[in-house]
Amino acid sequence: MKFERITLENFRQYFGRQRLEFARDKQRKVTVIHGVNGTGKTSLFLALNWCLYGSEYVNNVGELISKEAISRINISDFVDMSVELSFLHEGERYIVKRMRRGMKMIDGGVQPDPLDDFTMIRMHGDGQSEPVKNPIGTINAILPANVRTYFLFDGEKIDDFAKPESAKQVKEAVYLVFKLETLERAHRHLEISAADFRKELKNTSSGELRNLIERDEKARAALEKNEKRREELTNVIEQIGRKIADIEQRLRDIQNVRVLQQQRDFTERNLKQQRTDLDNVTNEVRELAISAYFTVPKAVIGRSIAILDAKREKGEIPSNIRRQFIEDLIVRMECICGRSFEDGGVQHRRLLGLIETTLPDSLGDDVLEISATLRMFEERATRHRANISQLMQRRTELMGLIADLDAELDDLGRQLKGSPLEEVSSLEKHRQGFIADIGSFYVEIGRLNKSIDELTKDIAQLDKDIIKAKKNEQKEKLLSTKLYLTQEAADAIKREYQAYADDMRARIEAKTKEIFKRLIWKESYFQDVRVDQDFNLGVIDQYGRPARPELSAGERQVLSLSFITAMSRISEEEAPLVMDTPFGRLSSQHRANITEQLPLLSDQLVLLVTDEELRDQERANLTPYIGNEYRLVFDTRTNYTKITEA
Repeated sequence: MKFERITLENFRQYFGRQRLEFARDKQRKVTVIHGVNGTGKTSLFLALNWCLYGSEYVNNVGELISKEAISRINISDFVDMSVELSFLHEGERYIVKRMRRGMKMIDGGVQPDPLDDFTMIRMHGDGQSEPVKNPIGTINAILPANVRTYFLFDGEKIDDFAKPESAKQVKEAVYLVFKLETLERAHRHLEISAADFRKELKNTSSGELRNLIERDEKARAALEKNEKRREELTNVIEQIGRKIADIEQRLRDIQNVRVLQQQRDFTERNLKQQRTDLDNVTNEVRELAISAYFTVPKAVIGRSIAILDAKREKGEIPSNIRRQFIEDLIVRMECICGRSFEDGGVQHRRLLGLIETTLPDSLGDDVLEISATLRMFEERATRHRANISQLMQRRTELMGLIADLDAELDDLGRQLKGSPLEEVSSLEKHRQGFIADIGSFYVEIGRLNKSIDELTKDIAQLDKDIIKAKKNEQKEKLLSTKLYLTQEAADAIKREYQAYADDMRARIEAKTKEIFKRLIWKESYFQDVRVDQDFNLGVIDQYGRPARPELSAGERQVLSLSFITAMSRISEEEAPLVMDTPFGRLSSQHRANITEQLPLLSDQLVLLVTDEELRDQERANLTPYIGNEYRLVFDTRTNYTKITEA
């Protein structure tokens, strides 16, 4: 997961629409956002959390809506508040938008709608988009909500992990990030789910048939409205597309930036091709995986071939002499040399013995055919595995190329936007704004498509319901089989759970120690870092004694930061590190060490800081890695904050 941009509309002190781009270059991967206390750093941090995970993680939703926006509307009018986030994940681009509407009350406050409207769009390499049908599940698959605080974290609370009473919190962090909590919960649920299988499922539909005609009419009216709005947005996107094309042509015509625009044209074409190739490779992998059933019995096939080969070496398969030939000799009672032999004689008994050890001709042919077929399956399975491996390698290469090209485009855009020619800078800012607007419109189109699909299905079902009433269905359950499988699964999880937990704890301990040694300035004083069986996070001094009770607030913060960063590296979760006020309580030496090392420990870093947190040395350490930098400016006349490029 790598953030691209965030757009806020009427969110807390951010009145109107304001946008911020995140640095995502491999080298310049740090975004710094400056602001004095009260200008909106924490609000911006909160906006990220709310957009991705919703109101469950916000204390008062009503207070999220801009007071300035509320003040500008009449009583009973509505105001919309939203946060939109664009990000990249595994070579694909996603745009998520969460919005909520509020109505102004008589007392000047606002009554927010009870539910958020959350939309997620997946953008394809060919420029097309599709709504994600399960946006909440998809977000949690990319970065689960219960581990978000270990990637999007508040610097004021970071040292909690290093406090003497924090063992429970450390254990919870390990359990959540490494899915141990999921295993534990799965075991618990499996143990009690047998009882659920015994419950009688009753489903009555008598009350569902009321007002069907009225519901059908309302659904059709809503469908027509959504389809009209979708058409309007499609037309707007086409118009903006023409404006972008005009801007790009103007940039090609300007002598000083012609080369940059031509390079961007080439890079965009290349990026589009790579994304298309990635889609094709992913589809090929999917098709190969679906058709790979014959690779499952590979071990059995190999064993069968070995048995047949052993019998062939012994001369048992196939027989050295055809059975029919021997039987003909016995019938004629004549040797192949023409000499006769007697019934019961030596030659006769010898031929009878050969018949007993010789397979019937048809069976011998069948064995040969089976052997050939098995070898064909073995070769096919080997080839199939090799093809999948080759395609996965190609997929990884394409994802790397896409990341490089995207970073190159980001750099080209930054050069154009930073041009000393005012016209060029203005054109590029407008272009990037148009591109972001298109993304926002695609989000709305995705939401409309989702609504249209749902309404279409509802109307179809309502039409059926109007014709005939629903009938209750009684579902039969294979209870004994479900109980058996449930218990087997619970037992298997229990067996593997502790071994996995111990392994993760040991790996976190080693990585935390490695990072702590790089960040702490008294490196020689601290000998070891430990996470014991009870998940106590501790430090051992040079005398071999526990040193955690003696740690200063700054040292506790360094230890906690080392622990959190270690988890992110070991878990391999693709997520940026977003830190709100990370260095507030650190001494200058600690700040210097951390700002020197932190960019090396994350693929994308977002720092929300006060000016006091980044002084001369810290600033010098971060400068080679800073890609984008902003300042939050609070206007005392309007009482809202503007995001400005620093």
